[in-house]
Amino acid sequence: MIDFSPRRRLSLLLFGAGVLALAGGRPLHAAPMPNPIELARAQRVGQMPDEAPSHRINQLLAAKAFNTEELFALSSALPVIAQHFIPGKLNLATNYLFSLDGAELHKMRVGGTLIQSTRSLSSKEKKALTKISKFFDEDHEKLRGVKIGPKDGRVYVVELTYQIKKKKQQTYRIEMVPPSTPQREERARVALTKFFGARPSRVWTGVGSAIKVADASFESLYALADGWRLMDGTMLGAQSPIQAIIIDERISVDGKNSVRLYATERTRLFQNVVQEVPVTAGNHTRLRIQHRTEHIRVEFKQKRSDLKVQLTYLQNGNPIAAPHVVNGRLGSHVWEMLEIESQVPFNATEARIELISSLSGTTWFDGLIFEVVEPKGVQ
Repeated sequence: MIDFSPRRRLSLLLFGAGVLALAGGRPLHAAPMPNPIELARAQRVGQMPDEAPSHRINQLLAAKAFNTEELFALSSALPVIAQHFIPGKLNLATNYLFSLDGAELHKMRVGGTLIQSTRSLSSKEKKALTKISKFFDEDHEKLRGVKIGPKDGRVYVVELTYQIKKKKQQTYRIEMVPPSTPQREERARVALTKFFGARPSRVWTGVGSAIKVADASFESLYALADGWRLMDGTMLGAQSPIQAIIIDERISVDGKNSVRLYATERTRLFQNVVQEVPVTAGNHTRLRIQHRTEHIRVEFKQKRSDLKVQLTYLQNGNPIAAPHVVNGRLGSHVWEMLEIESQVPFNATEARIELISSLSGTTWFDGLIFEVVEPKGVQ
């Protein structure tokens, strides 16, 4: 799931990585060929902030007039955003967004919510919503209202409510601009490949390339023994009871599974979910992962700071610098992103990723992305 860093640039290398759809190592179809000006336009969208859903709405608006070549260039690095521009449910919702004007559109740009009755709709809005009604196989004359705005700090949702019967209403929802995750990004690339006839692939090396993490979304039920592992972390005076860590098949933000960490005030030995991955010295990297919590709290001798993601650079297995740390939020909340940006030391050979929740309550982690980005301040 590759979303652009605000500092990242599209480059000819990035485009070159996506010009072919591969099947048995051979091209299936020639890709669109953006010129330097078209690449630069896609680059500007990629340099925009993308952390909040309103940021991603602004990316959509900035790409509104893109031609096929510009969209293909954008697809290489921002496939989830680019998918909003090809036929399908996302495109219908995007066209409704584009039908808004003036104060309504400004409200979308800044993270506001818009609620409209059918009487207040403009002709452009009615035209866009008529197509959504047709998609859901509903009589557009029964539309009673529409709502668009952010939800849970992760997505924008378009809601259409119809009067089905005298005392019965039906509401349909379309989620827009979700954060990128590995599985979501791959689904977007598949859809874009069908649209373009060529796969808009991520660049293989350098800025924009992925740092390979085994099972970054915990899709295998054996992920904690194959790729990831459990390593003893905080111990509060005894080696048991041990924290419960499992692959959760019920709750996820990407794919079907996540990893769940659970403890109580009686837990004495906490474990970290760990993986080491090869890195290239000197690269600037960004690690992003989604986390969710339920009743996370400090009890017994636990430390408030022990809900975190930690990135430590190693040389042949030995730490060579202090870890980079980002802390999660306690309490109960829906999926939220944690992010670490850093530079790989020039003597580093690997990076150790650690997912840590040494507190009472339940924490889930899912949808990790580790990638090479441009350093901050580079334009």
